Amino acid sequence: MSYDLHITKADHWVSSEQNPITKDDIKKVADLFNTYRRIPFLFQGGRITLCGADKMAIGLMITIANRIGARVQGDEGEYYENTNNSYPEPPEDLRMEPVVNIYESDIKILDEQLQFIESLTVEDEIQHDKFGTGKILEITGEGNDTEFIVKFMDGIGTKRVLACFAPIRPCKQD
Repeated sequence: MSYDLHITKADHWVSSEQNPITKDDIKKVADLFNTYRRIPFLFQGGRITLCGADKMAIGLMITIANRIGARVQGDEGEYYENTNNSYPEPPEDLRMEPVVNIYESDIKILDEQLQFIESLTVEDEIQHDKFGTGKILEITGEGNDTEFIVKFMDGIGTKRVLACFAPIRPCKQD
């Protein structure tokens, strides 16, 4: 079992649902999520979680947390900060000033992916790059704010995903 790190606005990551990271917060860091798509961040329970982070991923998490007024905390409650420059920041050419205002029109979602997301209904099955096959249990929001509650197979369990940013696609048909 690997160690998880969490970006949270709560005093302790287990209480993240009482002081959650919001969809507006996610929009403020969408450019970083798009740039680092291969890093499997998970948005659940009012926090952003990453399993088994290396030093650059921790540096990126600190950058994300700073933009949205949050902190990075490990499973055992310790906080990660970059006062001693222990963690490298994202490459200079990708660094941006903190986003004060961002509008939905600034977030580029492929029309094809948005149409796929909007076509889904409760009970549909999807394929997630990290979690595998899952069945949609609940859908909230619309457009870029669509969230799915998905029950994944193979013991993964139920996860909440922000559909426009999650690496999902149609389930393979046999």
